[in-house]
Amino acid sequence: MARRFAPLFPILVFIVVTLAAPLQALEAQSRRFLLAGSVDVAALVPPPPAVGSPAFNEQMAVVLWLQRTRTPADIEFVRKELDVERFIPLIGDGLVEVDGIALKHTLNAAIGDVRAEYDLIKTKYGQPRPFVVNEAVRPVTDARTEGSYPSGHATRAIVYARLLAEIFPSRREAMLELARQIGYGRVVAGVHYPTDVLAGQRLGDAYADVIIGQPAFAEALKRIRGARPPADGK
Repeated sequence: MARRFAPLFPILVFIVVTLAAPLQALEAQSRRFLLAGSVDVAALVPPPPAVGSPAFNEQMAVVLWLQRTRTPADIEFVRKELDVERFIPLIGDGLVEVDGIALKHTLNAAIGDVRAEYDLIKTKYGQPRPFVVNEAVRPVTDARTEGSYPSGHATRAIVYARLLAEIFPSRREAMLELARQIGYGRVVAGVHYPTDVLAGQRLGDAYADVIIGQPAFAEALKRIRGARPPADGK
């Protein structure tokens, strides 16, 4: 049987190589918006409070207090998915004025870069989630056990809002307020501490500053707005 399929091996190698090249190109392209190390993480995200320290216990007390006071409406809010569709109701009719496919592609690529960056920070600190430390905490949304600090949701929410505000400036304040509420909601949900959210929001602002300043993002804005540059670049 091995001899029977041997003639196919060169063809399979060619197919794998041919398919891998575009995938590698796409991966490189997705990193155009936020280059590794472009944000001074050490200055923005100092180590979180040590588990069991007075500062940590204060954070846990806030988590437990919000758990006791959260309402069914709060729970419904924190269970909503975080993606670009979360902000669409705030955009309204403005959405028909842009290229929706280019918009979603650009945001997904930028958020992919952001995830890659903050995942490294989460791994570095390895802060356990509230429900991992204290069994009295009852999370009401995705109970992932990866690092709690900083909050990825808080980071991404700010980046979504900041980038969308570049396209829909009249909705800026409403989108930023929604982003902040999404971050705070992670504490209400029992999956983060307040310090996680604050650190995530600082990171989100810093990442957004870098992304907005990238030439690749300026070009993406032209596509989103339907103003493509001439093919000859003139």
